[in-house]
Amino acid sequence: MLLYSLIFPIISILAIVWFIFRYFKGKNSIVTTVLWTLFWIIVAIFSLFPDLSNRFAKLVGITRGLDFIIILVFIILFYTVLRLYFIVDKMQNDMNTIVKQVAIQNEITLDDEEE
Repeated sequence: MLLYSLIFPIISILAIVWFIFRYFKGKNSIVTTVLWTLFWIIVAIFSLFPDLSNRFAKLVGITRGLDFIIILVFIILFYTVLRLYFIVDKMQNDMNTIVKQVAIQNEITLDDEEE
């Protein structure tokens, strides 16, 4: 048994436990916890049974299992970056709205005399 076949399942278990604790502390939503748990279960399965990645690769028309895993990771990373972009964009729009509201409430006209 290769070293990664032992290390990755241990890391996966620790990550799953960490996400579950974060959920119970109210820092993660249930959707986030479930998605990360599924991800770490898949990592553990592929590390314990490396030939399984070859079977999945052949199902989608990719020749090697490692290529399948790399493509899968790129898809996950792309989705994560895109989701973060939308979150940052929404926060920027919300901040612009708040700044505009505060500026309108604290409006200073040219007729006001400065003291």
